[in-house]
Amino acid sequence: MKTAALFLGGSYPSSKEFYNGRLSKADLVVAVDSGAEMLRCLGVYPHLLVGDMDSLSRSSYEWCVEHGSETLLLSVEKDDTDTEIAIRELERRGVSEVEVFGATGKRPDHFIATIFSIYNACNRLKILISEENLQIGIIRGFSVFNVQIGETWSFFPFGDNIPSVTLSGFKYPLLDHMLDYSKPLGVSNVTVEKEITVFCKGGALLYFRWLKEFW
Repeated sequence: MKTAALFLGGSYPSSKEFYNGRLSKADLVVAVDSGAEMLRCLGVYPHLLVGDMDSLSRSSYEWCVEHGSETLLLSVEKDDTDTEIAIRELERRGVSEVEVFGATGKRPDHFIATIFSIYNACNRLKILISEENLQIGIIRGFSVFNVQIGETWSFFPFGDNIPSVTLSGFKYPLLDHMLDYSKPLGVSNVTVEKEITVFCKGGALLYFRWLKEFW
Protein backbone atom coordinates (compact mmCIF):
# COMPACT_ATOMS: atom_id res chain seq x y z
CA MET A 1 0.00 0.00 0.00
CA LYS A 2 1.47 3.35 -1.09
CA THR A 3 0.48 6.31 1.08
CA ALA A 4 0.63 10.07 0.56
CA ALA A 5 0.43 13.15 2.78
CA LEU A 6 -1.27 15.99 0.89
CA PHE A 7 -0.77 19.53 2.26
CA LEU A 8 -3.25 22.18 1.09
CA GLY A 9 -3.38 25.95 1.49
CA GLY A 10 -5.89 26.24 4.33
CA SER A 11 -5.39 26.62 8.07
CA TYR A 12 -3.18 24.39 10.20
CA PRO A 13 -4.72 24.16 13.70
CA SER A 14 -2.77 21.11 14.89
CA SER A 15 0.63 20.83 16.55
CA LYS A 16 3.90 20.43 14.67
CA GLU A 17 4.33 17.11 16.48
CA PHE A 18 1.08 15.88 14.94
CA TYR A 19 2.08 16.80 11.39
CA ASN A 20 5.59 15.42 11.74
CA GLY A 21 4.18 12.17 13.10
CA ARG A 22 1.82 11.81 10.15
CA LEU A 23 4.57 12.75 7.66
CA SER A 24 6.81 9.99 9.01
CA LYS A 25 4.22 7.42 7.91
CA ALA A 26 3.81 8.71 4.33
CA ASP A 27 5.64 7.33 1.30
CA LEU A 28 5.00 10.48 -0.71
CA VAL A 29 4.74 14.10 0.50
CA VAL A 30 2.81 16.45 -1.78
CA ALA A 31 2.08 20.17 -1.49
CA VAL A 32 -0.70 21.96 -3.31
CA ASP A 33 0.39 25.55 -3.92
CA SER A 34 0.74 27.35 -0.55
CA GLY A 35 0.55 24.05 1.32
CA ALA A 36 4.32 24.14 0.79
CA GLU A 37 4.52 27.04 3.27
CA MET A 38 3.53 24.72 6.11
CA LEU A 39 5.95 22.05 4.98
CA ARG A 40 8.71 24.66 4.97
CA CYS A 41 7.80 25.55 8.58
CA LEU A 42 8.14 21.86 9.41
CA GLY A 43 11.45 21.59 7.55
CA VAL A 44 10.10 18.92 5.22
CA TYR A 45 10.30 19.54 1.49
CA PRO A 46 7.64 17.97 -0.74
CA HIS A 47 8.45 15.24 -3.20
CA LEU A 48 5.88 16.87 -5.49
CA LEU A 49 4.59 20.45 -5.68
CA VAL A 50 1.33 20.96 -7.62
CA GLY A 51 -0.44 24.19 -8.46
CA ASP A 52 -0.63 27.45 -10.36
CA MET A 53 1.52 29.00 -7.59
CA ASP A 54 -0.78 31.99 -7.19
CA SER A 55 -0.64 31.80 -3.38
CA LEU A 56 2.87 30.44 -2.79
CA SER A 57 5.69 32.85 -1.99
CA ARG A 58 8.60 32.94 -4.41
CA SER A 59 11.05 32.13 -1.62
CA SER A 60 9.13 28.97 -0.67
CA TYR A 61 8.83 27.95 -4.30
CA GLU A 62 12.58 28.33 -4.74
CA TRP A 63 13.17 26.44 -1.46
CA CYS A 64 11.19 23.49 -2.85
CA VAL A 65 13.03 23.53 -6.17
CA GLU A 66 16.45 23.82 -4.51
CA HIS A 67 15.66 20.73 -2.43
CA GLY A 68 14.71 18.67 -5.46
CA SER A 69 10.91 18.89 -5.38
CA GLU A 70 9.28 17.81 -8.61
CA THR A 71 6.90 20.53 -9.80
CA LEU A 72 3.64 20.22 -11.71
CA LEU A 73 2.90 23.78 -12.83
CA LEU A 74 -0.73 24.50 -13.73
CA SER A 75 -2.47 27.31 -15.54
CA VAL A 76 -4.33 29.85 -13.41
CA GLU A 77 -7.31 29.57 -15.77
CA LYS A 78 -8.68 26.01 -15.66
CA ASP A 79 -11.85 24.08 -14.90
CA ASP A 80 -10.30 21.80 -12.23
CA THR A 81 -8.99 22.90 -8.84
CA ASP A 82 -5.34 22.40 -7.94
CA THR A 83 -6.41 19.89 -5.28
CA GLU A 84 -8.49 17.90 -7.74
CA ILE A 85 -5.55 17.66 -10.14
CA ALA A 86 -3.18 16.68 -7.30
CA ILE A 87 -5.48 13.83 -6.21
CA ARG A 88 -5.68 12.53 -9.77
CA GLU A 89 -1.88 12.69 -10.03
CA LEU A 90 -1.51 10.66 -6.83
CA GLU A 91 -3.88 8.07 -8.20
CA ARG A 92 -1.89 7.95 -11.44
CA ARG A 93 1.27 7.29 -9.40
CA GLY A 94 -0.23 4.27 -7.68
CA VAL A 95 -1.09 5.82 -4.33
CA SER A 96 -3.91 3.96 -2.56
CA GLU A 97 -4.25 5.96 0.67
CA VAL A 98 -4.19 9.77 1.04
CA GLU A 99 -4.24 11.85 4.23
CA VAL A 100 -5.15 15.49 3.59
CA PHE A 101 -4.00 18.36 5.83
CA GLY A 102 -4.77 22.09 5.78
CA ALA A 103 -8.17 21.59 4.13
CA THR A 104 -10.20 23.64 6.60
CA GLY A 105 -10.07 27.27 7.68
CA LYS A 106 -9.29 30.18 5.40
CA ARG A 107 -11.72 29.63 2.50
CA PRO A 108 -15.02 27.79 3.17
CA ASP A 109 -15.64 27.60 -0.57
CA HIS A 110 -12.27 25.87 -1.07
CA PHE A 111 -13.13 23.47 1.75
CA ILE A 112 -16.39 22.52 0.04
CA ALA A 113 -14.54 22.08 -3.26
CA THR A 114 -12.07 19.75 -1.50
CA ILE A 115 -14.97 17.67 -0.14
CA PHE A 116 -16.26 17.26 -3.70
CA SER A 117 -12.79 16.21 -4.86
CA ILE A 118 -12.62 13.60 -2.10
CA TYR A 119 -16.11 12.35 -2.94
CA ASN A 120 -15.17 11.93 -6.60
CA ALA A 121 -12.09 9.87 -5.66
CA CYS A 122 -13.38 7.84 -2.70
CA ASN A 123 -14.37 4.82 -4.81
CA ARG A 124 -10.76 4.43 -5.92
CA LEU A 125 -8.71 5.83 -3.02
CA LYS A 126 -8.89 5.72 0.75
CA ILE A 127 -8.83 9.45 1.39
CA LEU A 128 -9.31 11.36 4.64
CA ILE A 129 -9.02 14.95 5.88
CA SER A 130 -7.08 14.75 9.12
CA GLU A 131 -6.24 17.13 11.95
CA GLU A 132 -5.30 16.55 15.56
CA ASN A 133 -8.88 16.61 16.86
CA LEU A 134 -10.89 16.04 13.67
CA GLN A 135 -11.27 13.56 10.83
CA ILE A 136 -13.52 14.13 7.80
CA GLY A 137 -14.31 11.50 5.22
CA ILE A 138 -16.85 9.83 2.96
CA ILE A 139 -18.51 6.49 3.70
CA ARG A 140 -20.09 4.19 1.16
CA GLY A 141 -21.36 0.75 2.11
CA PHE A 142 -20.36 -0.84 5.43
CA SER A 143 -17.63 0.53 7.72
CA VAL A 144 -16.36 -0.43 11.18
CA PHE A 145 -14.39 1.99 13.38
CA ASN A 146 -12.52 1.49 16.64
CA VAL A 147 -13.26 4.59 18.72
CA GLN A 148 -13.20 6.05 22.21
CA ILE A 149 -16.46 6.25 24.10
CA GLY A 150 -17.72 9.82 24.07
CA GLU A 151 -16.52 10.89 20.62
CA THR A 152 -18.85 13.23 18.71
CA TRP A 153 -19.74 12.30 15.13
CA SER A 154 -21.89 14.10 12.57
CA PHE A 155 -23.27 12.54 9.38
CA PHE A 156 -24.67 14.22 6.27
CA PRO A 157 -25.99 12.75 3.03
CA PHE A 158 -23.74 13.50 0.09
CA GLY A 159 -24.04 13.02 -3.66
CA ASP A 160 -26.93 12.31 -5.99
CA ASN A 161 -28.78 9.62 -4.04
CA ILE A 162 -30.46 9.75 -0.62
CA PRO A 163 -28.79 7.05 1.51
CA SER A 164 -30.45 4.58 3.85
CA VAL A 165 -28.35 4.66 7.03
CA THR A 166 -27.86 2.22 9.89
CA LEU A 167 -25.75 3.28 12.88
CA SER A 168 -24.79 1.10 15.84
CA GLY A 169 -22.62 1.86 18.86
CA PHE A 170 -24.05 5.40 19.13
CA LYS A 171 -26.25 7.11 21.70
CA TYR A 172 -28.75 7.69 18.90
CA PRO A 173 -28.77 4.57 16.68
CA LEU A 174 -30.47 4.42 13.31
CA LEU A 175 -31.93 1.47 11.43
CA ASP A 176 -32.43 1.79 7.67
CA HIS A 177 -33.26 5.47 8.02
CA MET A 178 -33.44 7.61 4.89
CA LEU A 179 -31.11 10.46 5.78
CA ASP A 180 -32.16 13.17 3.36
CA TYR A 181 -31.26 16.84 2.84
CA SER A 182 -34.40 18.28 4.46
CA LYS A 183 -33.31 17.85 8.11
CA PRO A 184 -29.81 17.70 9.70
CA LEU A 185 -30.70 14.66 11.81
CA GLY A 186 -27.13 13.29 11.79
CA VAL A 187 -25.52 16.18 13.68
CA SER A 188 -23.72 15.53 17.00
CA ASN A 189 -24.21 11.85 17.70
CA VAL A 190 -22.04 10.34 20.47
CA THR A 191 -20.24 6.99 20.62
CA VAL A 192 -21.26 4.70 23.52
CA GLU A 193 -19.24 1.63 22.51
CA LYS A 194 -15.58 1.12 21.55
CA GLU A 195 -16.55 -0.25 18.14
CA ILE A 196 -19.11 1.46 15.95
CA THR A 197 -20.58 0.40 12.62
CA VAL A 198 -21.98 2.56 9.85
CA PHE A 199 -23.94 1.09 6.97
CA CYS A 200 -24.74 3.48 4.14
CA LYS A 201 -26.92 1.92 1.47
CA GLY A 202 -27.77 3.51 -1.85
CA GLY A 203 -25.69 6.66 -1.52
CA ALA A 204 -22.85 8.25 0.43
CA LEU A 205 -22.31 9.86 3.83
CA LEU A 206 -20.04 12.76 4.70
CA TYR A 207 -18.84 12.38 8.29
CA PHE A 208 -17.09 14.60 10.84
CA ARG A 209 -15.37 12.75 13.69
CA TRP A 210 -14.30 14.87 16.67
CA LEU A 211 -11.62 12.96 18.53
CA LYS A 212 -12.38 12.97 22.25
CA GLU A 213 -8.83 12.86 23.59
CA PHE A 214 -8.09 16.38 22.28
CA TRP A 215 -11.13 18.12 23.77
